[in-house]
Amino acid sequence: MSELSPRLRDEIDDQVAEALDAYLAEWRPRRARSWPLWLAIALTNIAWLVVVSGKPG
Repeated sequence: MSELSPRLRDEIDDQVAEALDAYLAEWRPRRARSWPLWLAIALTNIAWLVVVSGKPG
């Protein structure tokens, strides 16, 4: 697996931090049904990272 560039790593870190901040800002126990959306977002991000990290260069 190739290493991510510092710029790309910073961008990913920023996106994860923003998503976590948004989740924590809106989280309430009665929103238990929203977990499939967050799971879909997480799986999409993981798939994107796998594809990007597999590219040479």
